[in-house]
Parts: sequence; C-alpha cells; structure tokens
Amino acid sequence: MKILCVDTSSNNCSLAVVTEDALLGEVNINYNLQHSTLLMPLIEELLQRLDMEAKDINALAVSTGPGSFTGLRIGLAAMKGIATGLQVPLYAADSLKVLAYGAFGFQGLIVPMVDALRGGFYTGIYRFNKEHLETHQEPVILTFDELKERLKDETQPILILGEAQTKLSPEVLRFQENVLLAPPVLNIPKAANLAYLLKERIARGESEDIHTLVPLYLRKSQAEHEYEKKKGLRS
Repeated sequence: MKILCVDTSSNNCSLAVVTEDALLGEVNINYNLQHSTLLMPLIEELLQRLDMEAKDINALAVSTGPGSFTGLRIGLAAMKGIATGLQVPLYAADSLKVLAYGAFGFQGLIVPMVDALRGGFYTGIYRFNKEHLETHQEPVILTFDELKERLKDETQPILILGEAQTKLSPEVLRFQENVLLAPPVLNIPKAANLAYLLKERIARGESEDIHTLVPLYLRKSQAEHEYEKKKGLRS
C-alpha cells in the first residue's frame, strides 16, 4: 500500500509517500508559510520523482491540527479533494500527536508545545508504551505557567519539543531538572510520521468521513477574535 501523507499544521509544509515497510520520499519546507502555493506542486513533483502517478496512491493521511488555521484549511481541503478524485480512504490524526511521534522510543513524557498566540500554547502530553504512543493529555491550550503546574510533580524525564523553543529561552523551558529539550529537527511535525502513527487504523480500514472531518482549531481565529472585539462581544 502506498500512502500519501500531508502535514500543514505549522510553518513546515511536509509531505511524504510511505509504504508499510519504507519511506519512499519526503519533502519538508519550513519557511514562510507558503502552503497555498507549495502543496499541490510539491505533491506532483514528489510523485514524479518516485515514478508514480496519482492513481498509484492507495490511501491518504493528514494532520487535523491544532496549529496554523490557514495551513490546516489548505491541507485538509487538498486532501479531501484528492480523496474524492481518487476514491481512496483518508485517515487523520492530531498534529500534536504527529509531532510527539517524532520522538519515537523516548522513555518519559513527551510534551509538544506549539504557539497558539495570545500567551498560550497548543499542547498535550504523550508517552510511548513500547511501540504505541499513548495520550495522557488531549490537545488543549495552556499558558506555560499552567503547563508547569501540571508537570511539577512528575519525576520521569520530560521532553519538550515544538515552537516553544523559539518563543521561550532554554533557561525558562528547563523549569526542573528532569526537563529535556528536543533538537531542532524534532521541533516540526513530519508527514511520514502520520502513516506509522495511524498504521493500525489503516490496517483495519478505519478511515474518516470526509464530509464531517474538520480541522481541530481549539480556538477562534484571530480574524474572528478581532471581529468580536469590534462588535463589543469580548474585551
């Protein structure tokens, strides 16, 4: 089975083609949020490089967020369109779990932190149980102080990864001795991780309903926020 995977939840425009046994090709462009102009041409180019045609794709996988509102809309709309055109199943996972899966095998708590603006971070808490990534905290928006409060009694290693490392200093992020910071290569979600994160659901054929699948925003967009402010609906 050949699976086309896409993650546009962050500045990184990531796509990959994988099989059950191999990563055939992956592209990551982490620059300037160019998803609207990059995504479809990159998909076409990747397939050409792999001597494949669209009809060779058997399934699709996409990140639903939380993350960049614009990026999520672009990625999900593109993958829904491809799924409809090719008549292939579409599978989805939240982007924080995709990010956490990049730290495969880490023994401890994995805490992705993605900038949610206005002082908050999209975050969750994950842990590997052998090869399975378990969710200990579903995606939520927390300030860094709120996250610290939730983790203050943890004695096992804690790995922080994601955009927080560009927003807060290492000294602030290492708020206790058991906190580790991921290297930059792990701070962006990679599309290839989708297929392996979802492999059991794909094997069982538990695909999404593309008519009801929507992005996981967690909060209103900045435009909606500003509109409500203008209308006096919020302070």
